[in-house]
Amino acid sequence: MKVNLSGVSLKGNELKYLKDILQTGILSIGKYTEKFEKMCADYSGRKYGVSVSSGTAGLFLLLLNKNLRENEEVITSPFSFIASSNVIIHAGGYPRFCDIDDDSLCMSAEELKRMVEEEYFKVKGKLVNKKTKRILRGILSVDIFGNICDYETIEKTAKKHNLFLIEDSCEAFGTVKKKRKAGSFGEASVFAFYPNKQITTGEGGMIVTDSKHIYLKMRALRNQGRRDMDLWLDHSYLGYNFRIDEMSSALGVAQMERVDEILKKRGEAADYYSLKLSKIKNVRVPHTPKNQKNGWFVYVIRVNPKRRNSLMDHLIKNNVSVRPYFTPIHTQPCYKKYNHALNDYPVTAQVSKETVAIPFHTEIKRKEQDYVIEKIREFFDD
Repeated sequence: MKVNLSGVSLKGNELKYLKDILQTGILSIGKYTEKFEKMCADYSGRKYGVSVSSGTAGLFLLLLNKNLRENEEVITSPFSFIASSNVIIHAGGYPRFCDIDDDSLCMSAEELKRMVEEEYFKVKGKLVNKKTKRILRGILSVDIFGNICDYETIEKTAKKHNLFLIEDSCEAFGTVKKKRKAGSFGEASVFAFYPNKQITTGEGGMIVTDSKHIYLKMRALRNQGRRDMDLWLDHSYLGYNFRIDEMSSALGVAQMERVDEILKKRGEAADYYSLKLSKIKNVRVPHTPKNQKNGWFVYVIRVNPKRRNSLMDHLIKNNVSVRPYFTPIHTQPCYKKYNHALNDYPVTAQVSKETVAIPFHTEIKRKEQDYVIEKIREFFDD
């Protein structure tokens, strides 16, 4: 048996809507894009949605709107896909890392609070890093593998110290914690719809916010800087072409029509893995925080670092696709100039040596899961 790491679920109106678009000839900024934006905003409990070409593009535009400078920091997680840190640099700022919680794997809210209160001093209302003298401007939190951060603490920290908060929820679409959905935290949030995500548009992302000012600015910046009220070919801002195409939006609408079904299937698959794998002594299954219903992105187990690579080799030899999730951002080759050491963030350093993403997607079959479980048990029984 061969078991793929990820897959897509295209069992709704995707083909019907794509045919409709090809018949009308409207391939960009049409009725499907408008509907998809409204569906995502309503679903996350926000007032506005702005579709973009990727989650990365959405995060970048929100940070670009902050007019960051090289001597200004934004705190984020070192345990993430690299884009969540890259966008800070591309927007002109400096990424300052905060270690993660060992259970949720999200940025530690308590460590964030400690950093802000102990490693900065206030000068004329601004927080200045005691060591580097850089100014702390804000927080870019990252929801990981479907888990969302401890926003009760993070939002209090941001508000107390007058820091902006942007939520990177590219991995947590559909997660609910204490009646608040992923995408409802901070001044704005971003989702991503790559094929391995909870719902997919192929490529694409969505900014959601309650701020009309942010909404209008993001609409302009994603459309070459042209505001809705600008004359044809007049551009109020220096913008970008970060629009989503109408075909991708049509996929998004069809996916959103099935979002509850999709999340239910993913939840059932994750629950089955946890039930079975938790019985294998050397496997640590994913942790879901209290009062949270998970919108599962990937299923990542943790094992002894000394055996992690051997386990992966064993699974690959048995046609089970696996990947390590994640290489710490601060150790990436392109981050060498920042002079970070692996153990600067000890929890991240340890977790990154333990993690293995195993096959997981909406349409994964029970017999495929059983095969994966069998091969993991086989490895540890040897």
